[in-house]
Amino acid sequence: MDRAADLDAALRFVSGRTEEQAKLSGEPLCVQQSLLVTNLPSSAAAIWIPGPETPDPPLVPRDVNYERLCALAKTAYLSDRQINPASLDWEFCFAVFRLNHHPMWGLLQQAGVEYRRPRWDGILLVIASLLFVVAGVVLAFLVGLGDEPWTRLQWIEFGLGYGAALALMYFASRRIEERQLQREIERCRKRRRLVSTATG
Repeated sequence: MDRAADLDAALRFVSGRTEEQAKLSGEPLCVQQSLLVTNLPSSAAAIWIPGPETPDPPLVPRDVNYERLCALAKTAYLSDRQINPASLDWEFCFAVFRLNHHPMWGLLQQAGVEYRRPRWDGILLVIASLLFVVAGVVLAFLVGLGDEPWTRLQWIEFGLGYGAALALMYFASRRIEERQLQREIERCRKRRRLVSTATG
């Protein structure tokens, strides 16, 4: 799997469909929107959380160009789903962007494209929760469960062990998600090949 080629193909598809949808709407993309669709920023504007020390929210200007791109992508996605429900082009792009942590992933999420998680994903979540609890019990047992209070060293050992277990679970979950996304990309690629051989 060539991640750079997949990313390039996904970017070409989404930007092409967005530009095509803009032309169909009668108002082609302006220069700023064309630049934005190919160079999305990697971070969004800060979110304001009200508090007693900051009663008034800071004024954050709306990004009209980004909103239009999201609306155009959503219209293009829904149109493609009506014309060919079996097509997995948008799902392929979504998985590629998410795997590569590309900001276009957020635009597709706003457009309504969803990643279908495997059915057994919920079971993995329950197992991870149980492992989290078991790790705490095992660490407490190893550090020493006695009648006397723990020493400072025992608390430090427990904290370090629990932190290491959390870090291990975090990186394991990231790796599992990566594999799921790679499988989704391969599934979309195989389906596209089948469709192209059937029509060709």
